[in-house]
Amino acid sequence: MSQTIDIRPLALKSSDERGSVHHFTTQRSGEYMVFYRQRGAIGARHYHKGLSANKNPEQFVLLNGRATLNWKDLRSGEEGSIVLESPVEVDIYPWIWHEVVAETDFVMLELNSMLEGPLDTFYIEKDQVSSK
Repeated sequence: MSQTIDIRPLALKSSDERGSVHHFTTQRSGEYMVFYRQRGAIGARHYHKGLSANKNPEQFVLLNGRATLNWKDLRSGEEGSIVLESPVEVDIYPWIWHEVVAETDFVMLELNSMLEGPLDTFYIEKDQVSSK
């Protein structure tokens, strides 16, 4: 079985009446993107081939809110759907078509830049993925 998606809750460092502190680590550096999405918004609907180092795997952190991640492995046909509850880290491996549906307003940090996206992002609408 191929790698599809890894999901890891962010580690809780502390919590009190003010809120909580979580942390994560990454080897990546450079420019990152921050997405603010409204409830009901749908994003992604694409896959990556692993041509860009920062898309192999694609990594993002859902900082606030809740989203459904729908995915399909374009090689094996395996597919799934999972509700992501913040705060959580997500790795999406090459050849995994994915879409993100905002169940609530959310904030997401994606660990790559706008410059890297076009080099290794291939769009397919959901109805086209279902027929593959």
